[in-house]
Amino acid sequence: MVALSQLLGAERPDDAVVAWRAAPGGDRVLRWSDFRAGVLGLERSLRELPAGRVALYTADAYAFAIGLLAIWQSGRVAVCPPNGQPDSLEALCDVVIAAVSDDSTPVPGRPLLAPEGEADDAGEPGPLVRSAPALELFTSGTTGRGKAVAKALHHLEDEVALLDSQLGERVGDAPVFGSASHQHLYGMLFRVLWPLAAGRPFHATALLHAEELAARLRDHATCALVSVPAQLKRLAERDGFAALARRCRVVFSSGGPLAAETAERWQVAAGHAPVEIFGSTETGGVAWRRQGRGRADAPWTPFEGVRVSRDPVDGRLRVHSQLASVGDQRTGFAMGDAIRLEGDGRFAIEGRTDRVLKIGEKRLSLPEMEERLRVHPLVDEVALLPLEQAGETRLAAVIVPTAEAREQLHRRGRRAVSSELREALAREWDRVLLPRYFRFVRALPEDAQGKVTLALLRACFDEPSARTAPESPA
Repeated sequence: MVALSQLLGAERPDDAVVAWRAAPGGDRVLRWSDFRAGVLGLERSLRELPAGRVALYTADAYAFAIGLLAIWQSGRVAVCPPNGQPDSLEALCDVVIAAVSDDSTPVPGRPLLAPEGEADDAGEPGPLVRSAPALELFTSGTTGRGKAVAKALHHLEDEVALLDSQLGERVGDAPVFGSASHQHLYGMLFRVLWPLAAGRPFHATALLHAEELAARLRDHATCALVSVPAQLKRLAERDGFAALARRCRVVFSSGGPLAAETAERWQVAAGHAPVEIFGSTETGGVAWRRQGRGRADAPWTPFEGVRVSRDPVDGRLRVHSQLASVGDQRTGFAMGDAIRLEGDGRFAIEGRTDRVLKIGEKRLSLPEMEERLRVHPLVDEVALLPLEQAGETRLAAVIVPTAEAREQLHRRGRRAVSSELREALAREWDRVLLPRYFRFVRALPEDAQGKVTLALLRACFDEPSARTAPESPA
């Protein structure tokens, strides 16, 4: 195990495998000498640019690792957008001076550097400064409005060390495979930084489909799988799941609650349930648990060095942790989850206190998306809500249309208007977060006190016809 600040100076064989990458005819092997030279080559190019932060967005986890280490070695901060949507990237124009990406035009008007350009194996890289600013990630937070969350190098270095001390024995020398995005903190730590520090090879390609994962695992006796609840549920429902599960020495899940039924199916097939990780971009890892047979809704155990408390006013979870990059140690950072404290220091989550959803491993602020929809010329008023569909959370929208929209609903139909609204949102949000169901009404439903309640909004979708009718009759 090597500290991130000392990583490039680690004494590792040149031919040590760092990663594999999916390629025609079989996976391509990427070795330590390639990685080190790639980082140093990109660092040299970065040092030719003026001072400033650098955007980092890649589809490939190995390219991301090269970009991240090179940005740090050049003394800069990496700014990681949550997705590659045009509006998300354009919003960085005034924030960054350049972009490192394996895409063609990630940030309009800013120089683009390829993460795997000209290699440079000359020179000896010095150690990084633990206290130096290292990273900016974006989160919906608990207040509803999207914001940047800054991380110093020591936040990441200490969390990697904690993961290895508490969970490293479960992983052993197993290579790491995953579907969680490395642009977010969970995937970045578990799929990239922890494997790099531990000298554990990882697969650079995000394996989003069961068939892709099954094909790759046939070449490995065992693996550690870094995934999200929706992916684990789909894997558990496919043919050949038991054979695939038996190859997983450990399975990690984060980004939302894992259904007890899914945890139990993994336990039966693999002999162990997934290790669920609870945390946030602001706090880092907070706690872990394992459900499984007879342990549905098991309580969460805080990581070593992390203390949790319950806010006496609103019942929210407060996190006291050196891994947190926001808040202070005295009051802690208030998350958006209501909790119940157990007598042994563990805790149970009793639901959200804010309007932030997690769909897959992605977090969505409902007020932020509603605000964006309200300025659309087809929308007079809107309310968003989650609906459960086949055991997965999907987003629904109840829309009060403008006069123009009402005319278009009758002329073009509900599907065309819904598609136009979805495409407007797709410039900023991943498509998995976009509303799946639309209901167009003359007014948002209110109770006797004049409040728009979740129950009334859900009632708009109770009848099958409500998902296809252009407008309510009244």
